[in-house]
Amino acid sequence: MTYLTLGKILKPRGLDGTIKVYSTTEFASIRYKKGNVLSLYNEKTNQRIEVTVNQYSSNKGFDYVSFKEFSTLEAITPFIGWLIQADRDKLPPLEEGYFYYQDLIGLNVYEKDKLIGHVKDIEEYSASKTLRIELSNGKDLLLPFVEAFIENVDLENKRLSVHLIKGMIE
Repeated sequence: MTYLTLGKILKPRGLDGTIKVYSTTEFASIRYKKGNVLSLYNEKTNQRIEVTVNQYSSNKGFDYVSFKEFSTLEAITPFIGWLIQADRDKLPPLEEGYFYYQDLIGLNVYEKDKLIGHVKDIEEYSASKTLRIELSNGKDLLLPFVEAFIENVDLENKRLSVHLIKGMIE
C-alpha cells in the first residue's frame, strides 16, 4: 500500500477527542469527510492505526477532526505529532493537471533541457507551495510552484521543466 499524507496532528481541541490538524492536502473537506477510513502514522516507530472520521471542521487555516475510535481528550493525546494518512489506492484519480505533491519529490529538474537538480521537498508558505530544489552544485533553490515558473510536469519520466528568471541561480 502507498499512503498519502494529509496532515499532522498538532494538539487536542476540547474534551471530546477532536484534534487540531496542520493539513497538507488541498482537499481537506473531501479527505476528512465523515465515514472516511484513514490512518494515524507514527514516523518514529512505524506504528499505524486505522481510524474512521467522525466529524470535520475548518477555522483560520487549520482543520479540526475527530475519529469514532477516540472520543476523549485522554484517548487522542498520545497521537499528538502523528501523521494522518490515506490509502492512495482508494482515492479517486486526480483531474489532469493536478498532482499529489509527494509525487513531485525526487523529480529531476530541467531548465531548457539542462539538468539543474532535483526536487528535495515541498514547503508551504502563505503565498504558494514552494519547491525546494537541490541544485547540482549542492545549494538549494526555493521555487514557487506557480505557472510562471513551472513549464511541464512529467511524472512518468520523473521530469520537471522550469522557467527561471535571471538571478535565481548563479
